[in-house]
Amino acid sequence: MYKKAIVIVLATLFLVLGSSNSGMAYSPTIQPFPIGIFWPPSPANTSNGSYADIAAMHANFIVGGNGVSDFASNDPALNYAASNGLTMLIDDNQLAWRNQLLSQPLTGHGQFVSSSSSLGQTFKSPAGSGWGLNTVTLYIDKLNWPAGTTLTLTLYDSPAKNNAIASNSITGPVSTYYPTFGLYTAIQSNSTYYVELTSNSPSQVGWVVTSSSNVYADGQAYKNGVAQAVDFWFDFGFSQRAYNDGNKPADSVIDNITNHYKTHSALQGYHVLDEPSALQMTRIQDTIRRMKLGDSNHMAFVNLFPNYASSTQLGLDQQTGVYVTSSSPLGQSFTTKPGQTMINTVQWWIDKNTWSAGEELTLKLWNSPAKTTLIAQNTLTTPSTEWPQFNLNAAVNGSTAYYMELTHNGGGNNSVGWVIRSNTNDNWYNDGTAYLNGSAIASDFWFTINQNIIGGSYEDYVYRWMYTAPDVLVFDHYPYMADGGFRSDYYANLEVIRRQALLGGIDFWSYIQSVGVNGVWRVPSESEMRYQIYSNLAYGAKGYIYFTYWTPASSGGESFNNGIILPNGTKNNSYTWAQNINADVQQLGGTLMNLKSIAVYHSGGSLPSMAAALPASFFWQPNNSSLPLLIGYFENQAGEKYIMVVNKNTSSAQTAAFTISTGYSNVKEVSKTNGQLIVTNYQAGTGQMSVSFSPGEGKLFKLQQ
Repeated sequence: MYKKAIVIVLATLFLVLGSSNSGMAYSPTIQPFPIGIFWPPSPANTSNGSYADIAAMHANFIVGGNGVSDFASNDPALNYAASNGLTMLIDDNQLAWRNQLLSQPLTGHGQFVSSSSSLGQTFKSPAGSGWGLNTVTLYIDKLNWPAGTTLTLTLYDSPAKNNAIASNSITGPVSTYYPTFGLYTAIQSNSTYYVELTSNSPSQVGWVVTSSSNVYADGQAYKNGVAQAVDFWFDFGFSQRAYNDGNKPADSVIDNITNHYKTHSALQGYHVLDEPSALQMTRIQDTIRRMKLGDSNHMAFVNLFPNYASSTQLGLDQQTGVYVTSSSPLGQSFTTKPGQTMINTVQWWIDKNTWSAGEELTLKLWNSPAKTTLIAQNTLTTPSTEWPQFNLNAAVNGSTAYYMELTHNGGGNNSVGWVIRSNTNDNWYNDGTAYLNGSAIASDFWFTINQNIIGGSYEDYVYRWMYTAPDVLVFDHYPYMADGGFRSDYYANLEVIRRQALLGGIDFWSYIQSVGVNGVWRVPSESEMRYQIYSNLAYGAKGYIYFTYWTPASSGGESFNNGIILPNGTKNNSYTWAQNINADVQQLGGTLMNLKSIAVYHSGGSLPSMAAALPASFFWQPNNSSLPLLIGYFENQAGEKYIMVVNKNTSSAQTAAFTISTGYSNVKEVSKTNGQLIVTNYQAGTGQMSVSFSPGEGKLFKLQQ
């Protein structure tokens, strides 16, 4: 979630399928195992050498950003990626950001700025949500701006200057009459702010051009803090996330992007948006569907919030509801996923406290809102949860529209509710809509199909994105805190992501913490970095991405430090750590990519929230139950069993002895040197085996009958 600051920088530097559920999502393939980096070298540092360093770290794809976010910067980056065997998920600002310019173009007068004469201008920010102020351009006589004279533009909350928000300086000489100051900061919408221009020299610089009268209604010029009856000539450049306030990128913008990039050999796909709210997901799906019309051969990439994001960030706090009665049934049309054959259960979100004795609610599945063919139905009375499951066990066709209707039997007080729905004009699901008493309304009821989750939870958020059938499920969670702690909800996040990926039938990728933020995160040690990677692999991750590669500049109140590449372009120690870990994982990758996660267990120490303890009946048991171990159980398509064991101790190496159920002729390790099976000290007669682990290390084993 702390990528928000970097996302603001992305904006400021610029400032599924073709038809509904018509086929399976694009399946991304990066061989032998997807290992990526986020925040690549900036445009100024984009070179064959800098991209060769990425490849030498044994990464194989890049998630764009750090100013590599438009045609001019992405084109050379793609060429260097191709030269070094890399692919790119391109970041293009047009996909994620909307720009707005506030201009006052009239001239007629001017003022001088000096160390004894400051100049200012009040202005009003745009209405809406989530705006950032990126740049301010003024009209200044470059011929009267001496070399060595520095002009600074500072943004304040008001002319009282109680709170300095951002500033930027430019030192003469300059080559333009229209210098642009980069402020790059988040601001409140529909609010008045003040910018002030100051100089480090007593010499007068200017004209700083103004109008001849007060022509801008929402502000005015100032000189030495005194309001003037004029306005400066200005251009204020604002940006807003493209999906805020019900918006999305125009089809013409999307088409222009896919047409520009789609034939490049190094294109892996499109970085559409980072950390969307649930309220944005259907509009993002619309964007991806449009992208797939123009380019069905490349993936769409969206990264989800971690489970420590707030309900407001997740977009789960915006909802309303209605009552179901015998005279007012509630309905929802929807479309099945491609290849779907069964609807076993359907959940609705209903206030159980209003569901009294004698009241029965029936959910019926119909072929359409016309209700000409009843397919299945189920009746419930007084449930124990607010998310009751209706058991339908109905055979259905994939990519097909259906209609479900909730009815009341008239018993009790003949009223149950709230039955939760979205606010009017908030679209929770594409390809369907809510119905009230048989009439469509601009809303959606909350429902899940073949799931059992809690409405308004983090899993609800992940499920809603999974319902759009993304190409890959991606999330970030950064567990290593500045106070030395390890986030207690780390495994709970992995549990949700793993479960939803399996239920959705897609792979999941994770971001790996590799940078510090002052007061928030510490920089992981080598063993901590290794553990985060192997713990994700044990949970079934089919790819990971380092956050971050290049160390970001401080932004949005966050001060980043010690990424894999330091701000001056030199390699941090973590470059070698990542290089060595990646080399090992790439050797395991050919095997890992063909495995399905069956279970994940914890052994030793306290059991984390939502995690499962190693059952006493499991076929693989540590002889010392107090050793902190993570055990991932996998099978391949042939039903052969694999186990990944990870040392949860990131401070010390340890040797663990195991007892493995009899019946296996051999247990071999997948080599981190060449990916081949190598012998272990497994004793078939006794089922005994011992393994040595470095701190945070994982090892992968195959059991042979």
